[in-house]
Amino acid sequence: MKEINKLVLGTAGLGGIWREIDVQESILTILDALKYRIAAIDTAPAYGDAEELVGKALNQWTGKRPLISTKVGRLKGYRVDEAHYDYTVDGMKRSVENSLKSLNIPIIDILFLHDPAAIPPSDIEQVLKQMEFFMHQGYAKRIGLGGNAPEWFEPYFKSNQFDVIMEYNRLNACCIDALNSAIPFCRENSRKYYAASPLNMGLLGSSFSEFTTSPPNWLGVKNIEQAKRVNSIADKYNLSLQELAHRFLLTIPAEFKIVIGAADRMQLRDTLDAMKLGELPTEIYDEILLTLNRQ
Repeated sequence: MKEINKLVLGTAGLGGIWREIDVQESILTILDALKYRIAAIDTAPAYGDAEELVGKALNQWTGKRPLISTKVGRLKGYRVDEAHYDYTVDGMKRSVENSLKSLNIPIIDILFLHDPAAIPPSDIEQVLKQMEFFMHQGYAKRIGLGGNAPEWFEPYFKSNQFDVIMEYNRLNACCIDALNSAIPFCRENSRKYYAASPLNMGLLGSSFSEFTTSPPNWLGVKNIEQAKRVNSIADKYNLSLQELAHRFLLTIPAEFKIVIGAADRMQLRDTLDAMKLGELPTEIYDEILLTLNRQ
């Protein structure tokens, strides 16, 4: 399956920020992902117990160690709509040292600065200095930006600070804004791009009915209406919504990684089964693009 090289296992759902988890099921899901040859795992302190669960899975894994990315700045939490931050020097250092301990790894492959929009602009220079410290002192191999940046952050976004850019809900069947912004920038400046939330936080998957009936406060009307249009296209071609959404990303002619989410082994297998089907037929892909361009 050539598509497996594009995939990164995201662990927010496995860590318990969406709903209560079965710890052993989460560990087995991580191990299954490694058996399926997913070679990268993304986690964060803010994803409930995800770091600890990744660490436990890695302790059981006897194969080649995957690339591990985690984040700093947003603190441990168990709800997707609640966030607490600590961008102080001491707070960031404690967080990274705890991540290394929880993950039981000697060095972080990519350390993302989490949620740049939450950083007070007056603190940004010190925060970026601390990120450099982590790399130069051997805490991390590379530095990334993990989250959608506000306008004031643009000069830092375009600096040489970040090797990897991860955005969420900026490249999926509800939104392709990244194709005109971050992805061209990454291509022209030899950076890696991670497209997180391929199902738009569940809107294009198992939460479609719930979110379209009773939208959460963080989900915009524009995305809900687009999801309804995409769901109609899926029905038209007798495809599941989540299959259509995943294969849409595979069809986009650009270079990027897809951070897939799964709450258990069944969801992981469903995602991989969809990916195995490969790119969408041109007529279906073009039909989705047409709805996006009409927004």
